[in-house]
Amino acid sequence: MSIIAYTPKPGHIFKIPASELARLEAMTDAEIEAAALADPDNPPIEEARLHRMALGREVRLIRQATGLSQPQFATRYQIGLGRLRDYEQARSEPDFPVMAYLRLIADYPDVADAVVAKLRG
Repeated sequence: MSIIAYTPKPGHIFKIPASELARLEAMTDAEIEAAALADPDNPPIEEARLHRMALGREVRLIRQATGLSQPQFATRYQIGLGRLRDYEQARSEPDFPVMAYLRLIADYPDVADAVVAKLRG
């Protein structure tokens, strides 16, 4: 299967033709759902994958709130860089203790820093 990439020209605004927009606006919710399910290039996302995606976004937002890059965050909080990337890209799901630790970092960064410093000695 070949992959087609679309790169818009800078400053170019993509506009849907009026005839296509009218056709889409005339569709009922049931027709939209049926068309989406019939599209072989757009299979529905399983519930487990959707859950991993939501957790991945949460992990990324926690890291971004610290203002640290992935390598900096991984080093500072003693999380494997590859594992952090896998979490953020929804390739794997953080288990309960890791998620608790990440939420500690998000809610109480000073406490998380103190715990890491104490464990480092």
